[in-house]
Amino acid sequence: MTIEMHTPHGGLQEAIVLRAKQGLIRLSHQYKGVTRIECTMREDPAISPVDNKVCEIRVMAFGENLFTHSRTDDYASSANEAIEHISQQVALLASKENELPDNITTTVRV
Repeated sequence: MTIEMHTPHGGLQEAIVLRAKQGLIRLSHQYKGVTRIECTMREDPAISPVDNKVCEIRVMAFGENLFTHSRTDDYASSANEAIEHISQQVALLASKENELPDNITTTVRV
């Protein structure tokens, strides 16, 4: 599994990055099918300075691509919201893995 973190050059504390990285590692333990996680933290200059800190997370699993983003006034809360939302999506994906298919698609009679 690969985890990529893209962060701005300044204005972001290392503790926030480490907490986000630990949250992303927890996602890989939640569902073993996760192959790649990308996290981008950036400032959006097009938005007012109140809510311009953006955290985007993209999770790639076998056959699925999940994406979420959060926009708040600081990176810590933005990362926490995005990780919480994507973990709900990954939990849903993990629960669907054990479900039976809707239709029986075999033509073999037993």
